[in-house]
Amino acid sequence: MKVFKGGRTTDPVPDIRPRNLDIMSGYDTFLMIVFVLSVIGCIVLSILFLNFWDMGFIDVAPLISAPLLVVGLLVYLNSKERYLLIVILAALALLYFFFDVGFAILLIIGFVLVGSPGVAAIVSVLQKKMFYSVITSVEYMNVKEKLTFKDRMVAFMFNIPHDMDSRGLTMDYNMKRASFPWNEVMETIYMGLMVGTFLWIYMSMNPSFRTAAGISAESLYTFLLLLYMPIGVMPWSIFRSLKVRIETRYRDFMLYDGVKETLKRMAVPILAAVAFIALAVSTTGINSVLMFIVLSIVVNVFIIVLTSVVYYRFFESRIVDDIVSKWKVFRPVSLLVRIDDESSGTKQELPGTPKRDKKDYGELEFAD
Repeated sequence: MKVFKGGRTTDPVPDIRPRNLDIMSGYDTFLMIVFVLSVIGCIVLSILFLNFWDMGFIDVAPLISAPLLVVGLLVYLNSKERYLLIVILAALALLYFFFDVGFAILLIIGFVLVGSPGVAAIVSVLQKKMFYSVITSVEYMNVKEKLTFKDRMVAFMFNIPHDMDSRGLTMDYNMKRASFPWNEVMETIYMGLMVGTFLWIYMSMNPSFRTAAGISAESLYTFLLLLYMPIGVMPWSIFRSLKVRIETRYRDFMLYDGVKETLKRMAVPILAAVAFIALAVSTTGINSVLMFIVLSIVVNVFIIVLTSVVYYRFFESRIVDDIVSKWKVFRPVSLLVRIDDESSGTKQELPGTPKRDKKDYGELEFAD
């Protein structure tokens, strides 16, 4: 029997649960609107500067990264820790006037310290926006007659086998952390380094932008673009935190493991990276290229660590609470219950209750 046909369910008990569970607050929507409008505005200005002023890619890098700085400022101003913003500005001024630290270095430090909370905030908004949309698509994915474009994208991104019954979808909806999740932070650092470093090599060593591969005060501005790297890696971490999985009779399929494998495949065309590095070495010199790569890795690690600490310290618990609060709406009861399901409610029996032989349930036979 087909569960879905022509976009409508033919199941005797139609699925009437809400399809678009919204857990975003008004403040989340406000941050996303500000971020999107800032990105559009900064891209337009960057194009104008590149085409009508004597400016290069290096010069507009801070402008391209500015939307995250704007969101970071809003996060600071809306939090109890807003005094940290004054501390950061005072420390930067002290370094500039009394320790003669270069302006480019201070600009990068300031952008990262103020922008990292903005990155964490955008990550949390993306998680809230996509979580129930993703698992709604996953739940009936492999029993549908025809997949939508969104279903195919989700199946690709999470690497879901086409022959897996995805109705066994569940998660740890009673998850409580007893301590700071350093394991998750290390996993995020690993993914950020693997994906972020390769993507950065493609961009910074690309012949179109190879002027950024030299080491100078101005070229360091391009490192500000690394602030965007955690946005490509961290939103998926919520599926690891809640252990979202498809339960099967043999081995559970973890959605985070699926998306991790997909990111690895997408981010590691090593030959292209080596080719770009070789081109940069031939024109700039091996010492400059190696120094640029090392500095890129250092800045990338600093950004990922800081963003991860901010996210897990101030954002994750609220996101988990918001998601869990809607789980019973999304899944009032389990879709699949097996007679040998150890977690089913039928295990609550009185002492001395007779046990029925499972062979009495019969077997399914299919005609040739």
